[in-house]
Amino acid sequence: MISLKLLQPSSVAPDIFIGCVGYELRSSEALRTYNVSMLSREKLLLDYGCGDRLSYPKNIEFVQGTDCNLFKNISDLIKAIESRIFGGPKKSVLLDVTSLDRRVMAKVLEALFDLRASISNVDIIYYPQTFVEPTAVLEQVLTFAPVTSRFVGEASYSRDALSLIVGAGYEYGRIIGAIDVLEPERVYCFHPVGTDSRFEEAIYKNNLGFSFLDNPDFLLPYDLLTPFELYQSLRSLIEVELRERDVLLLPLGPKIFAAISIVIALQLSPSVMVWRHSTTSHSKPSTNLDAVADGRRIDFSFSFSELAG
Repeated sequence: MISLKLLQPSSVAPDIFIGCVGYELRSSEALRTYNVSMLSREKLLLDYGCGDRLSYPKNIEFVQGTDCNLFKNISDLIKAIESRIFGGPKKSVLLDVTSLDRRVMAKVLEALFDLRASISNVDIIYYPQTFVEPTAVLEQVLTFAPVTSRFVGEASYSRDALSLIVGAGYEYGRIIGAIDVLEPERVYCFHPVGTDSRFEEAIYKNNLGFSFLDNPDFLLPYDLLTPFELYQSLRSLIEVELRERDVLLLPLGPKIFAAISIVIALQLSPSVMVWRHSTTSHSKPSTNLDAVADGRRIDFSFSFSELAG
């Protein structure tokens, strides 16, 4: 098991910034709100290449006026991360997960965990969006599978049942669809609170009042603005469930929940599965509504400790 030490966010400029350029306006929020020249010595961005969709033209124009390095595919981004981190003094990394898709997020975090001997600390940041009214439409599923091959999990002969732990968003009907496919023995549902009550109302409505839960105690609110508490409660639940069941995480909703889920799964690898349930792509977004940052930044920071037995 890989042990982490949770840290307060550092005010020192990181050595490496990792983010993306996408169709959400908030995908460039970190670069716009930080002093760009002080953000980091190296700025590595995945360019989703979204054409004229939503705020992509504005974002790419802004980014091209900075000293960021753009990469068209995840393989080249990972190679750049490895080349900047490996060797020399330990590096400090700032990872903006706000607009990363879950597969890319997982790939980047895998790389950081593999390079942990060369990393002093990691600060994961997330910018919540200003509320927009969601649609109550059941979208076509493009992907429902492990987020990467590393998260397939390891079934245990001592556990013959599945515990599904979901992060709820206001995506319509996705949790019920996952339950129908996976048929878990137990379902826990984490839902975000703390930024805008309209989000909470929309999440409740689009998840049909969470009527699919066998026990109301399995509906677990988490404060979006206190990710350390989310980490502690999610990890504790996973460790308890692993004693009797296989555990599958389905991190819908805010990307900070997905990032923390992936971090925990990498710590406990290969015991925990992480799946993605995707109905959109960056080339074909399902919405005509932009995601604009609401002005707050959420930080989750940690360093790697020695391996525990």
